[in-house]
Amino acid sequence: MNGAGRNLLPIVSLCVAGMSFAAAGYQSYSHHRNLEIVQRNVIRAEFLRTCREIIEAYFAVKMRAYAMNEAVIAQGRGPDVVDPLIQREVEGQVFKFGALGTFLANFREDGSIRERYTQLSWKLLAIVRESYKQPRVTFDQAYAEADTLFGDMNEDCARTARLSIL
Repeated sequence: MNGAGRNLLPIVSLCVAGMSFAAAGYQSYSHHRNLEIVQRNVIRAEFLRTCREIIEAYFAVKMRAYAMNEAVIAQGRGPDVVDPLIQREVEGQVFKFGALGTFLANFREDGSIRERYTQLSWKLLAIVRESYKQPRVTFDQAYAEADTLFGDMNEDCARTARLSIL
């Protein structure tokens, strides 16, 4: 019995070591999966925050551009009624919009997304620089084109957010 007990000790030790190795492997796998989930949630949260910010930026630009157009129309004095500093501030908001659009486009593999975001940014800049000086009908037409591009961008934002949940 003494000889059989000595032969059993290495087998028990190897079994315990194997079980420890398997437990460590499972723990490592579990930790890796949890880390992936946290990273995916952080990226998704950042993406959604940026979607919200770009929507806010779009409507801030739209509100200011409408205010500039109304000032030009109401005063009847032409575009000189709009303070150049206010116009520069609104242009800055357009550039912020463009930066956020570029950030969002970086999440997408499709290159046409970046083109659409850029096209919308240039359209907004043209409105802020020139279209606000035009009669309301022309101004509204310019914004109708921008609203269409914005609707596509907003839908892309929502679609990407839904896909990132999966």
